[in-house]
Amino acid sequence: MVSRGTTQQSSAPYNRRIVLDIIRRQGTASRKEIVDLVSLSPQTVANITNDLETIGLIRAKRASGPKSRGQPPIALELNPNAGHSIGISLEPGRVSAALVNLVGEIHSRCEVELDTHDQRRTLSAMLGLIDDLIRPASSGRLWGVGIALPGPLIETDISFVGPTALEGWKDLSIFDALRDETRLQVFYSVDSVAGALGETLFGVAKLLDSFFYLHLGVGLGGTLVINRSAYRGANGNATEIGHIPVVPGGKACYCGNAGCLERYLSLHSLAEALGVADAADRASIIAEKLARNEDPVLLAWSAQAAERLRDAVCTIENMLDPPTIVIGGSAPKVLVERLVARAQPLHHSVRGGVRSTLERILLSERQEDSSILGAAVLPIYDLLSPRLEVLQQDRRAEADVADLLGQRPVSRAGRL
Repeated sequence: MVSRGTTQQSSAPYNRRIVLDIIRRQGTASRKEIVDLVSLSPQTVANITNDLETIGLIRAKRASGPKSRGQPPIALELNPNAGHSIGISLEPGRVSAALVNLVGEIHSRCEVELDTHDQRRTLSAMLGLIDDLIRPASSGRLWGVGIALPGPLIETDISFVGPTALEGWKDLSIFDALRDETRLQVFYSVDSVAGALGETLFGVAKLLDSFFYLHLGVGLGGTLVINRSAYRGANGNATEIGHIPVVPGGKACYCGNAGCLERYLSLHSLAEALGVADAADRASIIAEKLARNEDPVLLAWSAQAAERLRDAVCTIENMLDPPTIVIGGSAPKVLVERLVARAQPLHHSVRGGVRSTLERILLSERQEDSSILGAAVLPIYDLLSPRLEVLQQDRRAEADVADLLGQRPVSRAGRL
């Protein structure tokens, strides 16, 4: 589905976002191609692309290919040098950060292992990582900071409970403090929502309007994307799939139930099976075991985890009927590939046997970077994904990015 522009006078920011979104999704597009895809006049498209080029968000180049009469058409593309955002992934025991440009390329990254129970130490770590990342890029535009963390993020019976969540946290005021300290726009989201938005803008779901995103990391999360927007549910906690009981009388879960999916399908579950108690040792030990692929405990865990993955896929498909399921997260790519291979053949479901150009499961091309990239997307998601609710009635005289695209600064850290 391609979004359509509108002729209402107040919709100029929305139309600019529509054009910017088409250029992003196509990779490159001529003005004629843009006109063919939206309900806007050639003159309006020319004015919009001139504006976007003037402020540096897009750049023009001559299209390649055989020449016909006259010059080849000018192709427009996103300008990778139009600025950066910082993505921070918070997981129990680790804080990772990366500097990402407007086309999703990671320029630099760093991480630190620490006790994330301590919010003050976590804040200090985030500030240090941000400082390390922005010093080399101090001359460019910085769109803001995005943070991805395990949910649920509002007070529920299972918020901030257990070793797959940021255990011991009471609230998210730490992000307001981060905004005050850095004087940057700060946005935060559940890691599965951030990962889904990252796949929407820069990943395997770039050309998809709807899909289900399964986030496999320390815990297990999920997000349903409909028309390129994440479905959040009544309180913003939709599709917390890791806490769906799948094994009657199974392992006790931190949420108070038993047999929950993430007790069998998550990096914490694997570390637990391997006897790795220290979160700081988890990544290196799992990587070593995966490289050898002969540890009997690893092989036994993989067999049962693949069965739970089959159950999860069947449940998602029968309940939601998504065109495909995208699997991303911080789990090593080789692990995810092996689990998906061992899960074949998948259970019968409403998706089985349907003629489709899409596989039932797609693997993220940014596996292991999904969380960081998803976090970095948060400050620019509103910029690159057109939504009618960002329309502004007024336009100030100075033609800056906020004016042209209808962006509104937030006074505190904002949740997406």
